[in-house]
Amino acid sequence: MYFSDKNIFYAGIGITILLCFSVPAVLAGPSDNWFPDNQWIEQITGTHNQNTIQVSEEHATDRLIVRYNPNSAQSRSSLMSVQSSANAMAGTQVVRDLSSNGVAGMQVVQVSGTSLENAMAAYKANPDVLYVEPDYKISLSPIENVQKTVPIQSFQASGSSYPNDPGYSNLWGLQNTGQAPFYGTPGADMKAPLAWTKTTGSSGVTVAVIDTGVDYSHPDLAANIWQNSGESINGVDDDGNGYIDDVRGWNFVSKNNDPMDDNGHGTHCAGTIAAVGNNGIGIAGVTWKTKIMPLKFLDSRGSGYTSDAISAILYANKMGVPIISNSWSGTGYSQSLKDAIDASQAVIICAAGNSGGNSEINPIYPAAYTSSNIISVAATNYHDALASFSNYGASSVDLAAPGVSIYSTTKSGGYSYLNGTSMAAPYVTGVAALLKSQSPSLTGAQIKSKILGSCDNLPSLSGKVATGGRLNAAKALGISTPTPTPTTPVPTPTVTRTPTPTPTTPVPTPTVTRPPTPVPTSTPVPTPTVTRPPTPVPTSTPIPTPTVTRPPTPVPTSTPVPTPTVTRPPTPVPTIVPDSPPLPPTPCGVYKTDTQTGFLKQGQAAVYGYFIPSDGRSKIEWSEQTFGTCGSGKGLNNQGMGSIRENNNACADTSVFDIYVCKDCNPKNSYCYAQYYTTGQNPYISITPPNSGSTYFVMIYARTGNGYYTLKMNSYKCPGNTPIIVASKDSGILPSGKEIPVPSAEYIPQ
Repeated sequence: MYFSDKNIFYAGIGITILLCFSVPAVLAGPSDNWFPDNQWIEQITGTHNQNTIQVSEEHATDRLIVRYNPNSAQSRSSLMSVQSSANAMAGTQVVRDLSSNGVAGMQVVQVSGTSLENAMAAYKANPDVLYVEPDYKISLSPIENVQKTVPIQSFQASGSSYPNDPGYSNLWGLQNTGQAPFYGTPGADMKAPLAWTKTTGSSGVTVAVIDTGVDYSHPDLAANIWQNSGESINGVDDDGNGYIDDVRGWNFVSKNNDPMDDNGHGTHCAGTIAAVGNNGIGIAGVTWKTKIMPLKFLDSRGSGYTSDAISAILYANKMGVPIISNSWSGTGYSQSLKDAIDASQAVIICAAGNSGGNSEINPIYPAAYTSSNIISVAATNYHDALASFSNYGASSVDLAAPGVSIYSTTKSGGYSYLNGTSMAAPYVTGVAALLKSQSPSLTGAQIKSKILGSCDNLPSLSGKVATGGRLNAAKALGISTPTPTPTTPVPTPTVTRTPTPTPTTPVPTPTVTRPPTPVPTSTPVPTPTVTRPPTPVPTSTPIPTPTVTRPPTPVPTSTPVPTPTVTRPPTPVPTIVPDSPPLPPTPCGVYKTDTQTGFLKQGQAAVYGYFIPSDGRSKIEWSEQTFGTCGSGKGLNNQGMGSIRENNNACADTSVFDIYVCKDCNPKNSYCYAQYYTTGQNPYISITPPNSGSTYFVMIYARTGNGYYTLKMNSYKCPGNTPIIVASKDSGILPSGKEIPVPSAEYIPQ
């Protein structure tokens, strides 16, 4: 068989474990830009943005995923003979044979004694091989190691359908009453309390969470962690599933039986699905009793491999799990991953991705696979609008669920807020578990049908997702709920997925070339139309002047005094005056200021966040002054800075600090692209106008040398609809549609 070396189909898989985003604007105060001025912004945002998984061009340098054609051999023994011969010719050894786990002919092989390219060429030349793919690495962007916890607010409610968990009021996705600190639209939720009148879940239902692991000792999760009844800790594979002592799942990173979460993301997803409800602590999940099977394939840094993701899915398949939650996604198409999903009888819930783009144009996998058992989930905010970061697709994304400011469990027994479609998918997973609890005989296809056929149709989601709606748990369980849309009935659409291009035989040689990162498309926030009652037009009938009758004035007998004539001015009749042309707007100056100072060594960075409230800010600008630690005339030698100079790793007479500005993405927490960038001595950036409701993260990066910096922020607020700015012109803006990645850096505490 002949395969072109030029026409290469990228077969990587990446993970987006999102956040990637700052906590919503509604949590910020109305008057100040900088986070420390606002308690909720400081507490919630902190380091709790969803971690972004990026598709990496890296792959295992000595490992491949191969699938043989099972129909090319008359029996299993002959297939094994074909595989053995092909592996020997390619110079590989079998690391893992996945045939017995549900995908016939699939193997993970170790390359030794030859190059990866030569081994791939040997497999491609073999007519018994369906395809061969590199085992692509899945890499998490750098994050902070320190995470903050959020205090739980107490909540009091009456009724058996309300849990007594003190953090319940933070769970707006379950019940949105417009409560603080979100102040969302009442009813913009999944109707959980009504659903709980039918069922709060069953311990007989298990959900596999394939992620960074789960903190199985968390007080709000421990009682709901799945236990393998066929296994005990004795060093023996008691149940014969190929995994020794897998009493609570498996760690595919370390290849052992300890799936403890050392990152936090998997635990957050697990808590939304099935945190123990009504236990008087923490929060409540969508289902209060469902068991969570932790399957870890990402390490503490969020790194893993496609082969481990496949193994985790096949493990869940083998153990008969009916529901699988995949809160990860990427742009690379992997046929081996799709084959593993297709081999599953479970309903598989996938996050749609966080690039804010159209998945019809830039598909995100595994959510965009055409597999019939996948439910692809977008994210909405607490006003029932599509989240700004959420991917969408009229045929490739099925429905939406709450995914902004989602409060849940995290590692080490804590709780935190995260944003992302990764947070929306667990809500759908939880409803799938409620359905399975209510009717254990339901198949995966029936569960999917009930979920997609019961959404609340919303104008904000029309044309954005296949159903045009947001998740409704109560309706999925057969409970009638008010429809938030106009009274005209909206038919339940038939979800038809656009076919995903599948590699055809012959399979082209994959390369390690990273596909272009899709540029997030900013979705403009529509300006609300304010409808005012019509101003009553005064009638043209004049108001009559009242007649004043006065008694006659007596005339004195002496010198007559003339009686004064009382003349009243006529009552003015209102006239309709056409609108006068508006006066020229008055130029405005600085409305708010903020100054930050610090010291950076070469390669270090500092990040400051500035929230833009909805109060008419018309411009924001940043200017920076840098003072190097070397050379005369910098004003440092006279200030006792000798000890600092001794610790410098680099020294420059003139330090160069760059400014990167990222909209709604914190470089300290996520892999971000900057929309604004400037460099050189005393760099300056301005934005006119800034996006109301967004947070701009300003990163100061010491590119050359060490020194002190002063970052000054000015924001402007001008009257009228057309701002008139008395300030220097915009600068530092990249060409339209262009973005650049921020550099890796060591972030200093602030």
